Formats: sequence, structure tokens, C-alpha cells
Amino acid sequence: MDKENHKSSASGGAAAEFYYQALHDDFWICGVEYREDFHVVHTLTDSMAAVSRFKQSKYVYSEMGTVYAEIEKLLKCNKKVLFISLPCKVAGLLGFLGKHYCNLLTVDIVCHGTPSHENLRNHIFSIDKENKASKLKFRMENEFLFDLSDAAGTDIYRRIGREDTYLAAFLEGLNYRDSCYYCSYAKPERVSDITICDFWGLGLELPFDHPYMGAVSAVLVNTEYGRSFVEKCKRRLFMEERPVWEAVKGNAQLKAPTEIHPKRKAFESLYKTHGFEVAVKRCLNEEMKKESRRLLKRRLRRMVRGVVGIFIKKYRR
Repeated sequence: MDKENHKSSASGGAAAEFYYQALHDDFWICGVEYREDFHVVHTLTDSMAAVSRFKQSKYVYSEMGTVYAEIEKLLKCNKKVLFISLPCKVAGLLGFLGKHYCNLLTVDIVCHGTPSHENLRNHIFSIDKENKASKLKFRMENEFLFDLSDAAGTDIYRRIGREDTYLAAFLEGLNYRDSCYYCSYAKPERVSDITICDFWGLGLELPFDHPYMGAVSAVLVNTEYGRSFVEKCKRRLFMEERPVWEAVKGNAQLKAPTEIHPKRKAFESLYKTHGFEVAVKRCLNEEMKKESRRLLKRRLRRMVRGVVGIFIKKYRR
């Protein structure tokens, strides 16, 4: 895989490489991108330039617009289409089409659940009251972060993991849409040709004899059509066959939906009366404090290593 492509992707870069391979094979591609006010919208295109906009995890509800009808029109004209989205969106597309199309390739992304755009917008407004933010990033390799920047790329706000209220709620499963807790697609039987996700826990129980420690994608092949496409991608990717249970163990939503958080009702009540920020802080106060302590220890260790490194350099001179 191209190093720059991998660096700019979130979960190992498999989805981006699938897009590039599909475009090379004359597919149209469909993914999600940010639009005005950080709405996440599905977009259908045959442009290579769109892949950069489709990259990076977007932890918020995505809107379909008219993309199902646009895909159907292309399929009826014998155009090939690659559709990458959450499993519920793939199921929605298949239900909309009502028949099998051999020129449609579907890829689902393992999903924990999705917060509403209203939650995201409220959180951004609490940070960026002057409305300068134009870029949002949720991941950097295996690190979860909430990174807002302006059009010039200057950071407005940056917090790691549960230091940030939006990410705390997301990572704890506090504020997903109600239907996410009863998801019909969070199970081993997948709805698409290919399933992709982070390979959490890789190498913990079985050896992973490679020095790389960054984000790695798990790719589960569910159909022969999916298998033939993945085979084509081998020249673009480093692949190693691993047992399915290893990927399942690190991704609970390959077995069952996220359980409803015990403070969900309290969050909903507080949200109505006090807003998003207060609701999250009151419900997840201990989790956020624990994260702050963890990150403080990590920063102190890095500072010590830096000081020791400077001392050694001076001493050697």
C-alpha cells in the first residue's frame, strides 16, 4: 500500500484501496463525505479526486439523499458500482433495488452505532462559536481524537479520546440512535460481499510476525464476487490470512449490537434540560477523569524520555 494513502486513512486504508482498484476497473464508487455544517452525505462519483474526501472515519449519522436511485439508474445501464457504507445502508440499498445486480459490489464497515448530527453540531458550536471550523478528523492511526481545524489547517481544538465529550459519549455507547442498540446487522452473517473493520487485538493471541504497529484493516470476504475483487487488490495491499475468530474477538459488533448504556435515560433527560455538554459530563464524569489521568501519565513518560534523550546526546558530546 502507498504509505501516504495509508497515513491519510483511518482504519488501515482498505476502503481507499478498494476505491482505487474499482476506479481502475471502470466502476462508479459511492462513499461518504462532509458537506456544509459537517453533514455526512453519501456521494456517487467516477472521480479519483473523491477518494480523499471519502477517507477517514466519520462518527455521525450519514444521509442518503437520492443516491439509491442514482445507483439503480447506473446499474440498469450496465455500469459497475462499488458501494461502501454501514451494513444498514447496504441492506437499505439492496431492499430499494429489489433484485440482484451482478454489477454491484457492496462493502460494509463494522459499526458500533451512530450519534445524531444534532449532537455533533451542538458539540462543535460549544467549541467554535465563531464558526471558523471547516475540517474535522476523528482518527490518527489507532488513536481516537476530535480535531477541528480551519480552512488553512490551523488547529482550533484537539482532544484525545474521552478527554472530549463527543468522543466520550461515542466510545461509551451513550448517544447512539435508538435503532443502533437493536441492530439486525451486528452479527457474524454479513449483508455485503466484503466486510471491513479495524483489526483490534491483532497479534495478542496469535503471533503477528511483522514490525508494523499502526492501524490495520481486517477484511472478511463473504461472497465469491467479493473474493474475486479482493484477489485483484492483492498487488496494492499487503495481506495475510488470519482466523476469523481473531477479528470477531476484537470487534464485538461482529457478534451483537452495542448494549444500551445504563445511563442512557439520564443522558436523554439531561440533554433536554441542560444540553449536550452538561449531559455527557454528568453521565461520564468518572470515565473522562480516568482518561485524563491516563493521558497525563503518557505525556509525563514522553517528557521524561525526551529529557533523558537530550541528556544522553549532551553527555556523548
